[in-house]
Amino acid sequence: MCTVMTIDQQHLLGRTMDFPPRTPWHLTYLPRGCQWRAAQMTTTHSNSRALLGGMRVVDGHYLVGDAVNDAGLAGAELFFPVAADYPTTVRPGTQGLTPQDFIMWALGNHATVRELAADLDRVTVIDARWYDGQRYPFHWLLMDQTGTYVIEPLGDRLHVRANPLAVFTNTPALDDQLARLATYLGQPVTATATQLAQAIATSNKSLPTGGNSVQRFIQAACCRWGRTPRDAADLLAFLQRVTVPHTPAHAHNYTHYQAVIDIADQRYDFHDLHSGVVASWCLTKLMMESPTTPRRFE
Repeated sequence: MCTVMTIDQQHLLGRTMDFPPRTPWHLTYLPRGCQWRAAQMTTTHSNSRALLGGMRVVDGHYLVGDAVNDAGLAGAELFFPVAADYPTTVRPGTQGLTPQDFIMWALGNHATVRELAADLDRVTVIDARWYDGQRYPFHWLLMDQTGTYVIEPLGDRLHVRANPLAVFTNTPALDDQLARLATYLGQPVTATATQLAQAIATSNKSLPTGGNSVQRFIQAACCRWGRTPRDAADLLAFLQRVTVPHTPAHAHNYTHYQAVIDIADQRYDFHDLHSGVVASWCLTKLMMESPTTPRRFE
């Protein structure tokens, strides 16, 4: 059950990656010119942007869980079951992508959220299996220098919208999460993001316990707007509070890594919860050291 929080003023994005145990996640660097093919498709893509992020590899194919690119555009995918609504066929005149391929295309070929938004009509994200044989529905969080945004597959077309509270979890959809937060705060479900943030700042309610996506959204929103994390250390402290330990009670879904991304410095801190190792790399440095060769940090 992944959780994401951003701090726009410090250009920081933090997330937990909670996922079933399949192929392992590693901090991975992909240079400009990286070629890939979306599952079920025949077109080969060549990225114009270098990427640094948490990735899995299946038969030589990269699944990007989250990353920052060399223009400072970052993105993260989160599980979106039940609510996701994907078409089953590719619209004529567009490129087909599975949900697992979307971040590779988005971050590999765009410099800003605005540029990506203008390009969304060129692709169709369809309900299809990826190279590991799995079909996972996702929605996505995006961040650049202008703020935090989301894309949710709730119809036949994808659209970018602002994420007003700068937090994100799994299903339900963002509007539903905001309405549930309003109810928790004793506000009308039509309350604006500004009104919700003000209500959080003056609330003395105890935070909900438990780890489902609604409870974690409320916890994240109250942390973000009650006493805003000031830096990467504060952001990591929050991620540790919503981390799901690998225990017999959480044998299937648990936190594999915590990530803190600085989009201004294009720096990624990958906290591997299996090994306890923290891998910290700067994308610009990797581009100079390895301009054409991918690197995987294990």
